[in-house]
Amino acid sequence: MKVNPKSIEYNSIEEVLNFVRDYNAGNMLRFLNAIEDNSGNILVKEDVQVKESALTRLKEIKGQYNPEFKIKLTKELTGQIQDKLAEKIVLQLKQTDKKFLKFMYEENKFNFKGIIRNGLNNRKHLLSLFKVFEKNPNFFRHICELGLLSLGIVLIPDALKYKMLRRYSFLGGIFMDIARVTGDHWNRPFPDDTEKTRIAKQCANFMQKLDLPEFVCSAASNHVPLGLQDNVEVVAAGSKKSDRENPDETFFAELMVDDGESDSIPDDEDDAGLPDKSEDVLRELLTDSLKIARYIHTVSSFSHDKEYVMEELVYFLAYNTSRGYFNEVLANPLVNLFKQFEENVKRMRKLAEVEMQCLHPPAAWAYPKPKASQVLCKNKVWDCPNIVQGWDIHVISSQEAFGWVGSSLSADHYPKCKLEEELDSLPEIEPKKTEKK
Repeated sequence: MKVNPKSIEYNSIEEVLNFVRDYNAGNMLRFLNAIEDNSGNILVKEDVQVKESALTRLKEIKGQYNPEFKIKLTKELTGQIQDKLAEKIVLQLKQTDKKFLKFMYEENKFNFKGIIRNGLNNRKHLLSLFKVFEKNPNFFRHICELGLLSLGIVLIPDALKYKMLRRYSFLGGIFMDIARVTGDHWNRPFPDDTEKTRIAKQCANFMQKLDLPEFVCSAASNHVPLGLQDNVEVVAAGSKKSDRENPDETFFAELMVDDGESDSIPDDEDDAGLPDKSEDVLRELLTDSLKIARYIHTVSSFSHDKEYVMEELVYFLAYNTSRGYFNEVLANPLVNLFKQFEENVKRMRKLAEVEMQCLHPPAAWAYPKPKASQVLCKNKVWDCPNIVQGWDIHVISSQEAFGWVGSSLSADHYPKCKLEEELDSLPEIEPKKTEKK
């Protein structure tokens, strides 16, 4: 597969069919080149809408033509890719194993999906992420989490409602490792501050080639907090020069062509247009949001004690903020959110202890999680001595505790369990604060 500002190129009809299916692009397909059979006869004309029947026919006569397909990137098709890629990024909130990242967005009231979609309105940015997703989905998930963390950090404080800050924070996060796509060093901690700084600057330099604003690139270049205590035991990557990370920019070589079509999709959100703060102010805030995002991602990814990593993180985030490593305007609201998350974690562990007292495990289910006030028998063991007769619980819609590990609970009638009495001793969870818009 090749991607350039004008087309996506495939060398098999199967790849074209997969693209059409994955991006729901059946009625948007046009080829920049005519498809000819081995005798020179035209099977599909250039720059005409390709019907599904034509693709089916091409699959049937595979081998009788030159399989070179250059899919034209019309504005309509580019917009479709933008929609689908934004969905993939948001989907990472469900797929990630980082519980705090899920919790951060569960608590958020902003239209972050719109911010993410509009953040992809530059064609070069969009196609870069498209190629990463298609060629290296694991790395795509990695940079998605960095982008989501960076965006979430600037969404939390009430005082930070600067125009375009959210979008640029998301873009800075999702692109600050972009040049590392061809290696595997991104999947392990940096061996030292020197290497961390070197890679940050190389990635930032490449971000400029992708037409990211200068102040976003500058934030990415300078976001590494030297000497920061992250409470992670880092195993050195090795001292051999051959193991030194060398980002390979050739992965994006076809996209470096300047065709004058970088900005092709209009915004449809209020968070658009020029920033309402100076670039110096944005640069400082973006640097700090990327710095905190990197810190959270590093600790939560590489800590040896995964079960208690978030409880450790809240203390170290507060500690490093007090030492001046993090901007208090960004970090303090985050610390407060961490503390609420920590209380939820503690309560969930207590709920699990209550459920483990079940006489017919795993039937006991504290409901609804995490603010459970009842315990029901999920498996409907009616002859269990813990069943409270005549007090059935009606679950009106299926339940899945977002952000927590556990099975789902279908809508139905369930018998009440006496273990509910154990819930009285559990700590209360503070109610969510309503976000003022």
